[in-house]
Amino acid sequence: MRKIAVLALKGGVGKSSVVAGLGLALSEQNYKVGFLDLDVTGSNLYSALGLRSSPKYLLDTQNEKIVVPQVDDYWLLSIASYAGEDNAVLWEESHNEELTDTLTQVEQLSSQIENLKNQPEALTSSLEIIRRSIDDVLASSKWRFVSELISDEIVTWPQPLDFLIADLPPSTSSEMFSFLDQVTDLHGVFIVSQPSKLSVTGLKRTVDLLRVKQIPIIGLVANQDGFLNKHMELEYQFLSPKVDLKKLASKMGVPFLLSIPQTSDLNKIKPYFKMLAERIITTKPVVLKDVTLVKRLKRKILKGVASRL
Repeated sequence: MRKIAVLALKGGVGKSSVVAGLGLALSEQNYKVGFLDLDVTGSNLYSALGLRSSPKYLLDTQNEKIVVPQVDDYWLLSIASYAGEDNAVLWEESHNEELTDTLTQVEQLSSQIENLKNQPEALTSSLEIIRRSIDDVLASSKWRFVSELISDEIVTWPQPLDFLIADLPPSTSSEMFSFLDQVTDLHGVFIVSQPSKLSVTGLKRTVDLLRVKQIPIIGLVANQDGFLNKHMELEYQFLSPKVDLKKLASKMGVPFLLSIPQTSDLNKIKPYFKMLAERIITTKPVVLKDVTLVKRLKRKILKGVASRL
C-alpha cells in the first residue's frame, strides 16, 4: 500500500478537490483507494467527492474498532463523520491550568521524594495521579487523535488497500506534524499551489518544511491554472500576478507533475486527474538536501525569539 499525503500551508488552493480527483481517477483504474481527511477544523473532503454528507463510520463492538465506511468504489474516514457538517469543531484549549497543576504536583513530589523512599505504595500512588493528569491532556489533543486514526488497533480499513491518501490541513498544525512524524512508511507527499504570486510564499514555506523534516516529495501540482472556457481556451482569473510554477519547481528541485485548469465541466477536468494519477504512480519521490548548519542556527534563534514573545 502506498501512503500519500497532500499538503499546502496556504489554505484555499483547492487541495481537497485535487485529493478527490486523484483518488477517483485511481479508483476508476481499479485501484483500492482509501481517503483519510485530517483537516480537523475544516473537514470538507466529502463535498469535494460529490457527497452531501460524510458517511458515518461503523463500529466493530466485538473488537472495539472503527470500520471505515465504503462509498461506491472507495473508502472515506473523516472527522466530519463524527462532528457533522454544520457544527464548529471546538478542539483542544491551552490546558494551561491542568498543566500548571501537574507541574505543581511534580514539584511537591520532588520535595517529598526522600520521605517517600520507604513508602513505595504512596510514591506509586502519587506517580499514578501525575500520569493520569498528563494522559487526560494528551487524550484531548490533536496529536493523540491522529495517532488513533492511523492505528491498525483502532481503525479497520479493507485489506489490502492500494493507496491511502491523506488530506492534511493547511498551516503548520498539530495534526499535520503528528501524521508526518508517526507515518514512518509514507511513500511521499505532493504539494498543491495556485500559480499566483500570492500563493508562492506559502509554496516556498511548504517546500522548506518538507526539506527540514526530510519528507519525500512526489511533486508539485499547479491547481486552478487558468479558467477553461466553453471554447476550451485558458483564461487567467487571479488579480495577483501569474507565476510559472513549473520553472519555480525546477529551481527548488521539486518534480513538477502537471497544471490543472478550473472548469465547471466534470468531463473536461477528468483527463487531467487521470494524467495526475499516472504521474503519481510513476514519479519517484525526492528528498531535498537538508539545510545548512547556518540555517539551522538561524531557525533555532528565531524559534527562541518567538517562544519568548
